[in-house]
Amino acid sequence: MARGCICCVKYMLFLFNLFFWLGGCGLLGVGVWLSVSQGSLATLSPSFPTLSASNLIITLGTVVMVTGFLGCLGAIKENKCLLLLCLILVVF
Repeated sequence: MARGCICCVKYMLFLFNLFFWLGGCGLLGVGVWLSVSQGSLATLSPSFPTLSASNLIITLGTVVMVTGFLGCLGAIKENKCLLLLCLILVVF
């Protein structure tokens, strides 16, 4: 009985992190699309031309993708270190 519950939790954690990773892929894709289509039109501050909406979305998408990947890999491999690193990235 307990083994089945642990297996269920393992795959639910994997699915949650998979959706998290897919969301990061989507954010990264939107950020790249904005960067290509808008160019420098979406700058947030004229004094910092590299601070644009597309760059922020690309950065956020990359962080979310890495966090989701660490969670997926940690859940499937049952690696405590990867799961702890994923938890720390999610909390901060």
